[in-house]
Amino acid sequence: MKKKLLSLLLMTTMLLAFFAGCGTAETNGSTALPNTPASSDQDNTSEKRIIKILGPQGSNPYIKFADRENYTVWPELKALFDTYHLHPEFEVIPLDQYKTVLQTRTASGTDLPDFLNITYLDDATIIRMANQGLFLPVDELIDQYSDGTAKDFFTNGKGQYSNMLNTTESGKVYWISQIQQTSYDDKPGSTSMLINIRKDWLEAAGLDAPTTADEFYQMLKTFQEKDMNGNGLKDEVLTFNPAVWNNGIAQWFGLVADLSSFVLEDGTVTSPWYQDGIKDYFRFLKKLADEDLLDTTLIGLETDDQLDQKVAENKSAALHSYTMQTWYEASVSDTNAQYMPIAALKAVDTIEPLIAVEPPSLSYGRWAFTKEFQDKEAAAALIDVLCTEKYVELTQWGTEGDTFEVVDGEKQLLPIATNVQWEQAGKEGKALGDLLWANGSIFPKRRFVPMENEIGIVPACKAEVQVEIINYSPTTPIGTSNYYPVMTQEAVDRRNEIFTDLNTRSRELIAQLILGQIEIDDMDQHVAELDALGLKDIVEIGQSSLNRNDTYAK
Repeated sequence: MKKKLLSLLLMTTMLLAFFAGCGTAETNGSTALPNTPASSDQDNTSEKRIIKILGPQGSNPYIKFADRENYTVWPELKALFDTYHLHPEFEVIPLDQYKTVLQTRTASGTDLPDFLNITYLDDATIIRMANQGLFLPVDELIDQYSDGTAKDFFTNGKGQYSNMLNTTESGKVYWISQIQQTSYDDKPGSTSMLINIRKDWLEAAGLDAPTTADEFYQMLKTFQEKDMNGNGLKDEVLTFNPAVWNNGIAQWFGLVADLSSFVLEDGTVTSPWYQDGIKDYFRFLKKLADEDLLDTTLIGLETDDQLDQKVAENKSAALHSYTMQTWYEASVSDTNAQYMPIAALKAVDTIEPLIAVEPPSLSYGRWAFTKEFQDKEAAAALIDVLCTEKYVELTQWGTEGDTFEVVDGEKQLLPIATNVQWEQAGKEGKALGDLLWANGSIFPKRRFVPMENEIGIVPACKAEVQVEIINYSPTTPIGTSNYYPVMTQEAVDRRNEIFTDLNTRSRELIAQLILGQIEIDDMDQHVAELDALGLKDIVEIGQSSLNRNDTYAK
């Protein structure tokens, strides 16, 4: 019966494609994928509203949008399009060409699709194009043409926070975004990044986990004295990049996790250069560097390749990563290696250490409708589709029996849906929509995840720390983009004008202070130099943006 049904669906799809003139087109030197009619046995394609969609091919080597007809989840999404009488036609550009194609076509304002992924344009360009009328106002589409699904999702539902971040100072919204929310015990829950230490070395050395920065220093010394990796050299070191502020140790000294950021519980934007713990922080790192406990070759690294090599060579005594990471252990030459997170060590008696947390509500990436799209009802219908519970289920969970099952009333992913089985999933045509059409490519993801899922499958030493710190305070965000609503054109232009030189000099000062090339006691002089490059302006721009977030408005 299933084979007959599949044959019937295949025959119907082929007939509809013939009458619709479906084919392969060449655009800007890239090959567009064949148009895919959203078809069913009952619907007539001519009655549907055509919507032309442009996006990049995803980076997954096994699960590709070009092969979407081979996946069990795709007919269910097409059926959802049918419900809204939408007929999508896709033009998919190879990922390495997409940015150039996007820039060329949006800059010229010609050969534009109806709906496209604009994530690869910078903020200044996107805001300027929106102000020039290149993109249709999403808020107007929803208010005037939505069937209520999108309006409820963005006004009262899970898209409310994302909508706030995407709202300009004038009150307009020109794009929609990926949305991911994490919960713990049915309340918003944040994952975090911490220093992770070698648990197996700690136990072999007979040490307790450090609770202060000084104990951490003593632990590193002991690891070298006892030659924990057994190679006869004192090369067991802290491997991290102190040129960035989100590094775990800066937070022990109460420092926010970016050049301009804030403490979540306070809402006052500042810079680590202005905070009380800055001198003690650099004195600590300089001591580690002077005693060869810190790998100074990693300061300012642009990629993680060199750090990863140290880990693989079994030389990393401690590193900075997510609290529940499980990928570093597999790369160490010592098969017994295990990293354990340590949280919020006390470094200065008068300063409360911070923990850097990922926002429980993530909103990232941008998708917009261009001015060329005349069918406003179809545009609103697509937004409605992307806000339905069915779309959320298909994207996050896939199809029941293929990628998830229901146990005691709760959905549980099957092994085929996990990242370690991508290749097999590609062969069997069983994948989440998150991998097939979301994953930063054609449509935005909607992912709402209880943290208990991950806590239940990681090693106990990681799970225990994550549970222990779930309600920790004070905290600082890992990145500010999920807290700052859309900046004004003037603010973006000013930030772009000063940020590169300012950030470059900040990183140079960090390296010079750690290596002892300039004096820590001359901190006022160093900060004055950064102020002359615009540090105060960056902080003021951040505060002005944060004030438009209702949660943190002052």
